[in-house]
Amino acid sequence: MRKHLFVGVLSGIILLPSCKKIEGSGGTSAINGNLSGRTYNVSNGNDAEQELTHITIPNGNTIEDGDYILLNTPLGGPLYYLWFKWDNGLASSPGLSGRTPIQVTYSFTQSNTTIAQMALSAIAYVAGDHFLGTLNNDIISLENRSAGEVTDAEEFSQNFTVDVANQGENEFIENDNWVDGSVVNERVYLIYGDEVFYSEDVRTDADGNYQFRDLNRGNYTIYAYSKDSLDVNGLSKTVSVNTTITERKQIVQAPNLFIYQ
Repeated sequence: MRKHLFVGVLSGIILLPSCKKIEGSGGTSAINGNLSGRTYNVSNGNDAEQELTHITIPNGNTIEDGDYILLNTPLGGPLYYLWFKWDNGLASSPGLSGRTPIQVTYSFTQSNTTIAQMALSAIAYVAGDHFLGTLNNDIISLENRSAGEVTDAEEFSQNFTVDVANQGENEFIENDNWVDGSVVNERVYLIYGDEVFYSEDVRTDADGNYQFRDLNRGNYTIYAYSKDSLDVNGLSKTVSVNTTITERKQIVQAPNLFIYQ
């Protein structure tokens, strides 16, 4: 009798993990969502402006040897890539055709603020004629010196965060003050469970829709960057929503995200 009781309890223990939610990739479910926003009319037309990009730099032990970020100037101007070489690493310059390299040599022991300062100095040395940079702790604010439409900067590593705070050219706005609508080609981020940093990111389509695929059951946070309408300096903040996947092969519709541009 005791033997049968032990087997029954053990079977119960074995079955418990199958009910646990484990957030992350590798599953069969997906999250769909939509990003819309309100664009304020600053110039009352479509006058060109200087594009402003924020680049958040991590600690040296997080950066991968050979990681790089694309930096662009208004159409027809020079193109660059900011790449990071570990001082004991074997990575060589990506050698991207048509782009000038800006190298930052770092060590695993250096802090995010130290590497951010080195990166800003390297940008100023190689491309100072085209970019004006400032530093706030580990965030580089990089402004194009020339106004005009610019292909957004893009990182090729999830260890960096690149966010465009001001586009180089305003869309034409029919209303004197603002217009609401879908936000196109905007980056949306996904956080697994209680993790601190995002694990995936996608861009919205022509209708402001996005999708994260191949997810397991669990809790997720989705966010995008928005201008803070209460900040006179136009700084950005995150706007987030939460959703939960409870079943395999489930398609979850996340609450809509709304940002200010």
